[in-house]
Amino acid sequence: DIAKGLESIHSNNLIHRDLHVGNILHNINYLYITDMGLCKPADYNPSESTSSNINIYGVLPYIAPEILRKQNDYTKASDIYSLGIIMYEVISGLPPYYDISHNENLAIKICNGIRPRFNFKVPQLIVHLIKRCLDANPLNRPTTKEIADILDK
Repeated sequence: DIAKGLESIHSNNLIHRDLHVGNILHNINYLYITDMGLCKPADYNPSESTSSNINIYGVLPYIAPEILRKQNDYTKASDIYSLGIIMYEVISGLPPYYDISHNENLAIKICNGIRPRFNFKVPQLIVHLIKRCLDANPLNRPTTKEIADILDK
């Protein structure tokens, strides 16, 4: 449901920019992505972003490395990174990087390639999907449609 909700956001040419478990509400039957306050059009361009004027929003473990490095502004691919962290958290039952302080050192580690790991058996299809979502190169991340299709199998 989260992947389909994000697919709906992206199909409307929007980027959430602050996707994390605190912005997911659920009842018995449905999950809802909330807090659209930082949401922007996918083609939003605050006067040609440069690394000096890219603002970082969100909760550190869910922020894509290219955002932390200020290499890119938020994109659909950065939302996909956040979704990958959410999938890890839902499956593992653990917050991402629960054993590491959420500070500048964690940001550096994320930029250098650290990713959450499962400490129990998870189907390879899911592990592979999450790894693709968390790929350091945003161009290698799947689309929301690809994710929804895989999860529907």
